[in-house]
Amino acid sequence: MNRCTLIILAIALTASIVNGQTKSDTSSSAAARDTIAAGNSGVDTVVVYSAKDSIVYSMKTKFMHLYNSSDVQYQSMGLKAERVSVNWSTSTLTAVGVPDTVKKDSTIGRPVMKDGGDDYHGDVVNYNFKSKKGKINIGKTEIENGFYTGEQIKKFESNVLYVQDGIYTTCDASHPHFYFYSPKMKVMVRDKVVAEPVYFFVADVPIFALPFGVFPSRGGRASGLIAPAYSEDNRFGKMLNHLGYYFAISDYLDLATAFDLSTRGGWQNFTNIRYAQRYDFSGSLNGRWVNMTAREQGAANERRINGYDVSVIHNQSISPTSRADVNFRFSSGNFSDYSFNLNDILMQNIYSTATYWKSWDNGNRSLTLSVTRDQSLTTNETNETLPSLSFTQSTVFPFRKRTKTRGLSGSSETDYGFLDMLGFSYNANFLNRQSKTTSYVDSVKTFVPDTGFVLKRTSDFKRAGTRSLSQGLGFSIAPKLGVFTIAPSLSLSDSRTWTDVETPYRQPSDSLIGYGSTRDKIVQGFLSAGISTSTRFYGIAQPRMLGIAAIRHTVNPTLGFTYNKQIYGDNIQKYSMFANLNVGNNVEAKYQKADTLKEEKLQLLNFGGGISYNFVADSMRFSELGVNFRTDIGRLLNISGSASYNLYKYEPTARTRVNKFLLTETGKFGDLTNFNLSVGTSFRGEKKQTPSTTGVPEPVAQEQARASNGAAPAPPKKTFRTIYDHEDADFSILWNVSLSWMFSQSTPAPGVIYRSSSANINLSFNLTDKWQISTGASYDFVNKKHFIPSVDVSRDLHCWTMSFSWYPMGYLEGYRLELKVKAPQLQDIKVTKQNRQRGLY
Repeated sequence: MNRCTLIILAIALTASIVNGQTKSDTSSSAAARDTIAAGNSGVDTVVVYSAKDSIVYSMKTKFMHLYNSSDVQYQSMGLKAERVSVNWSTSTLTAVGVPDTVKKDSTIGRPVMKDGGDDYHGDVVNYNFKSKKGKINIGKTEIENGFYTGEQIKKFESNVLYVQDGIYTTCDASHPHFYFYSPKMKVMVRDKVVAEPVYFFVADVPIFALPFGVFPSRGGRASGLIAPAYSEDNRFGKMLNHLGYYFAISDYLDLATAFDLSTRGGWQNFTNIRYAQRYDFSGSLNGRWVNMTAREQGAANERRINGYDVSVIHNQSISPTSRADVNFRFSSGNFSDYSFNLNDILMQNIYSTATYWKSWDNGNRSLTLSVTRDQSLTTNETNETLPSLSFTQSTVFPFRKRTKTRGLSGSSETDYGFLDMLGFSYNANFLNRQSKTTSYVDSVKTFVPDTGFVLKRTSDFKRAGTRSLSQGLGFSIAPKLGVFTIAPSLSLSDSRTWTDVETPYRQPSDSLIGYGSTRDKIVQGFLSAGISTSTRFYGIAQPRMLGIAAIRHTVNPTLGFTYNKQIYGDNIQKYSMFANLNVGNNVEAKYQKADTLKEEKLQLLNFGGGISYNFVADSMRFSELGVNFRTDIGRLLNISGSASYNLYKYEPTARTRVNKFLLTETGKFGDLTNFNLSVGTSFRGEKKQTPSTTGVPEPVAQEQARASNGAAPAPPKKTFRTIYDHEDADFSILWNVSLSWMFSQSTPAPGVIYRSSSANINLSFNLTDKWQISTGASYDFVNKKHFIPSVDVSRDLHCWTMSFSWYPMGYLEGYRLELKVKAPQLQDIKVTKQNRQRGLY
């Protein structure tokens, strides 16, 4: 069908044509897209328009009619409709669709107007080019993942819409499953929507009403209130959760703070500060402070709970050769008193670290400065490194000034002399360590309320400080003699250590606790020498069966000798001298795929063993023989294990092993002392590629878009998590199964056996495209105990999601049922029911 357009006309030329025109109408059938220039019509720029069927222009009335797939472009406004009529005298247009003659109750070419990046759908669209005002009858538009529908939508200002009988929803169904209705709406594009009054409907049934409502429509981050939620807890009573405010300070900095308030008295504060500068640094400061009153079930009295949990994270790339990373956390440790998060409750230790790293000479020299802190939440013991400083110079070859090349044309092999292969390395370390461990003291005078002073066992902390400085110089060379690689080494090291220990004790004079201090200094120097040799040989079989082209067995034996001697300093130790033998084996197959001629490699089995010999020991010089193996069967089943064997006889009367080989005494090679076996597998179905049903962009795409501008990441969907919170079900994965079994056995003496055996299972599958079931459980076969089994059922309800969690036993025993809206901007619209004795509901 020919595209018809109107010839480009200037207003002055148009006037002369009208005066000399004999016909009132013209019909144009030119194939090119046409424009009309600005002039007396009041249109201040070019209007581009086209139609597939025809364009009819009346010179007399200055009306233009476009038929079939009409398209009008004016500045930032674009309009597509089946039919468009333009009145150039008033600079207005009207766009409509036409009834479908084939499909009943259907319309062809329903008007769609784009203005400033937003789409507006309607039955009738009216637009004024001059004032840029418009009106849409029975219109619909999508702004920031929300859909707005109204009997009439009028645009009187640049970014302001007035909607009569308006509906707002995030459901993209033709008839939405839920919506907010208001007779009057004012939409401030990319800012907010104000409506009064507001009625909330689900399946066209009114649920509740509000005198007015404000809905955000601004993209990205925006400052505003964090909506609270009502909950109840058996210990804390009725609560108002996460009432707070979010501050979008800039594109690189934000802050969120919220409170939990309890009717039994007390509060809980969450504060989160985040910052980011692309390519340079990012980090966060998270704090949690608790001052609550709790009453345990069955207890008559209330108790006060105070706690804190503060974490600092900072990552910075200072230059291509230096960076700093900080991940520190400080906590009062009593998570189980106030937390609803399972990971927090089960946490035993908090490990914190801060590191600065710098390198030179293409990484051959490096400096590392670190601070660490390890805190036990059960005993409050701490181990701190303040700081640790290390410098490393990797192996350099100062005599390597020239190389020789040999080989045929087109290939070369570097041939180094003895001095060329002589390498040197150096390292220096400084360490300042502080520790605080629990120490018990007997018969200490202690005051007991209502009793007075009594003598009892009490605990206090033993504090120790250690500062050490060490350095080492190493020499190495790795000549190759035929198929053998020889690696002799020599190193000198110096170590200086200062210690201060403060130990609590009972003072004889008054039976109170006192503290005794001891100091010590140790200087030691060591000489270490060693040599090792290794080689590699292969065996190949070509079975030509089951699609296997070849099987290769690679053996890599290594024999080494080490000698260590203290050459000066305090506490002179006896020299040590060891020989060790290790053999590694790798079995792999090469097979041909059925659908291609290309051959693939498959790792079948890795196994090996090792043993050492102590030349200095007065007896039983052989160590235990250790063996290990690992295999992946078709990349589906992972099996790994290890074992150790003692070669010496155990004497029951002496309850120890003696210097007699089992092989000569009993004919048995060795006693199995340790055995570990792990079996695991996982399967998953293909991931379905399904379009979103909510109109919500992918979170990853959103974060990538923000990162491209160097801005701070968008706030998470939910900042404040409870013990039952988890990620929404992924219905695109049809099924997922993971199984594991672990077994270990320790036999320190014949007849003395310690075993542990446990199995874990995690399963999720889709009953249908909309139903998903997930379950997980652990079982201890030795103690015959279950560990927190769970069942999760999820239902995709298009724009809603339903989840059901059930813990049949254990700490979390109970169920939780939740129905909520999918869209993150409406995440607080939900219904929750649970029967747990502990936790929010």
